[in-house]
Amino acid sequence: MIFNGVSLVFVALLCCAVLAFIRREQIRNNRVTWAGLRGFLIRDPQISQGFTEDIESGLSSSEFDLWTHNLDDQRDGLDDMAKNQIKDIMKEDRVDFNQARLIYLRRQFSHNDIAEDGMPLDPKTVAFGR
Repeated sequence: MIFNGVSLVFVALLCCAVLAFIRREQIRNNRVTWAGLRGFLIRDPQISQGFTEDIESGLSSSEFDLWTHNLDDQRDGLDDMAKNQIKDIMKEDRVDFNQARLIYLRRQFSHNDIAEDGMPLDPKTVAFGR
């Protein structure tokens, strides 16, 4: 079936009418705002709520920039267990976020039998180039 210009305009108007009917409550209550329509029409870079909460709770820095590196990332944010441990380190040791991350990483390495330089401490490890 070949559509002419008039039938395409009719289909477009019909689609608009259907969308207006579906959204009639929001339109009636004026809940649809220009910002909401703009965000729907023009895809602005966004960050997920989980990462936003992590940034607000101080779990970001210039060296570990959650905002820049997680735009349009839909994951739920950082790992909850790691976040809580890092927050505890920050509070107990009175250190900043970067220092707390380093302490956390060293503890995780130690727990998994890995040296601070990243080499496994397992005696059966074979490493080339050292």
